Amino acid sequence: MARKPSSRKNSSRDARIRRGSECLPGPQPVALSNVLPHVEFIACDEIVTTVVRDDADSCQPGDLFVARNTPAGDGHELVSRAIRRGAAGVVAERLVPTDGVPLAVVPDSNEAFARLGQALAGHPSIGMRVIAVTGTSGKTTTVWLTAAVLAEAGLRVGVLSDLGCLGPDDPLPCPGDCTRPDELAAWLARLKASGCTHAVIEVSSRMLAAHALAGVCCDTVVVTNLGVAHLDAHGTTRAYHAVKARAVTSLVPDGCLVSGVESEQLSFLQRRLPANASCIQAGLADGCDVTATPVDGSLSGRTVLVSWGGQTMPLSLDTPVVPFVRDSLLAIAVGARYRIPLATCVRGIEAAGCVPGRAERLDRGQDTPIFLDTPTSGHALAATLASLRRLTRGRLAVIAEETTVSRIGGGRFGPLVARHCDACVVAPASVLDDDAGHEELEAYARIDRLLESLGPDDCLLALGGLPAGRRGPRPPAGRFPLAMLVDGWLQLVAASPVAARRAA
Repeated sequence: MARKPSSRKNSSRDARIRRGSECLPGPQPVALSNVLPHVEFIACDEIVTTVVRDDADSCQPGDLFVARNTPAGDGHELVSRAIRRGAAGVVAERLVPTDGVPLAVVPDSNEAFARLGQALAGHPSIGMRVIAVTGTSGKTTTVWLTAAVLAEAGLRVGVLSDLGCLGPDDPLPCPGDCTRPDELAAWLARLKASGCTHAVIEVSSRMLAAHALAGVCCDTVVVTNLGVAHLDAHGTTRAYHAVKARAVTSLVPDGCLVSGVESEQLSFLQRRLPANASCIQAGLADGCDVTATPVDGSLSGRTVLVSWGGQTMPLSLDTPVVPFVRDSLLAIAVGARYRIPLATCVRGIEAAGCVPGRAERLDRGQDTPIFLDTPTSGHALAATLASLRRLTRGRLAVIAEETTVSRIGGGRFGPLVARHCDACVVAPASVLDDDAGHEELEAYARIDRLLESLGPDDCLLALGGLPAGRRGPRPPAGRFPLAMLVDGWLQLVAASPVAARRAA
């Protein structure tokens, strides 16, 4: 139960914030002055808490409410509601009426929320090697290839990414949303409790804008690239790059930056490195520490010679696009950071094969190469299309869900497809719904005609994603509605003698 603090500023009393008067099992009490730099207390000298909320409606008696500024709204406007529901303390960026409830004023409430989440979770990043992966594109692929390299070396690895969360003993990833700082802290704590020595986490620009890595001690930060994306959220390219650079500031003093960015951008990142941090460059450009030269490539796969530390080894990849090669080199560079032999790194990547939903091959015995992709930005889609265009002797076709076109931006999607592709069909994500209407049936007919027209020299890229707001069990990664439609069509053709005669 909260002790009533003095009404005057900086009194000698603490506001003890906890659920009820009993000591419940769970997080150890955290004193805000030990966690939040530059905090100023109003109506108390200290606030100690075991429960932190940023949703006023979920507050319970004894909780600490953090007034965050988020795209959903300004939490400062909800302070009175949180107090009515029993909040025993408030963290805010400015003075707000609290009716005598203890107040902690901080420069950034988003950062405070993240730091408190890590502290209440027991600072799980301490004692693990946390590898944070960010960038404009290639994050998910790099995360899973890095995990494959570390696992091949016999390390106990956990993964937190868009494709799910995976502990060292889990057979499959389980759904998990790590974009919220408190959820990220809880998952890191779970990985640490499972005996992880290394945790590889995917970090988006939105997470960095919310200071999700505040309080996380990163041993390695991987920046895949820095393009132009998500300007709707960040305003300008400069602001977007500055948000991405926040990941570098989470490095421990002797941490390592693994960089896939261009030289001018690298200088921008290096200026933010801790004094004793190191840097490994990985990519296809001259002068990189980890690099590769092509041997051969087709839509069936690609072979490159990887060079690092005076060693050279062939690497065979099932996914033929150039971005997958770059992401593989970043994963090998992380292996170099941890002194994993090059041969082990290559085995790990080759054993991983593809990453679901990232230029993933769909093979049902058909002659036409078909790939499934879930691009999160125009930058990612442009790289994939350019690579497939160079490898395709015939027609390059795209079928895309409307939601994917909207996410990338219709104004950018059209020119990209026009530049690289010979045919395109855009379909509603509801194309497989039981109550499909005229629009869905027309889209299916167009897809049917396109698929039927493709030959062995052609290539198809299917683009989509999970429906927004979906909850509960999800289809396997990469199996978005449009992908399931194409897969079903291929299986139907394979089983149909009429279709077989038509193809002949």
